[in-house]
Amino acid sequence: MARRRRSSRTKGRLKVNVSPDLTPLINCMFLLLIFFMVATTFINPKGLSVDLPGSGSSESRATKDMNIVIEPGGIIQVNGEVTEEVKLAEKIRQVMKAENSKNVILEADRTVAHEEIVRVVDIARGEGIEGVAFAKGGQR
Repeated sequence: MARRRRSSRTKGRLKVNVSPDLTPLINCMFLLLIFFMVATTFINPKGLSVDLPGSGSSESRATKDMNIVIEPGGIIQVNGEVTEEVKLAEKIRQVMKAENSKNVILEADRTVAHEEIVRVVDIARGEGIEGVAFAKGGQR
């Protein structure tokens, strides 16, 4: 706050000290610094780690990943064999045992609801699938 003093040379005139008090500003900056330092330690990202498809050409991979295709109408194929959703967990277990694979490539048609895709991913993760990659699905 500016202080006013009476000058001995000039009667009636006030001399104004114009230097601002920076203490409140510095206090606010320290409080903001502490707040952001503490707030960033509580950030814990949760979610499902997935490998999204790149924009490159469609190359065929020679690995033993399990392929799951979801078509419109709820038709699910596991490695080319049509499987009902109630028997999906059993089929995933069989393919995992036969091919010794813990990765899935999931391809869904564009018209398939996200709810169905997440349900299939949850079933696969419940059976011990470690990696899920999403392939570009088209409208057939």
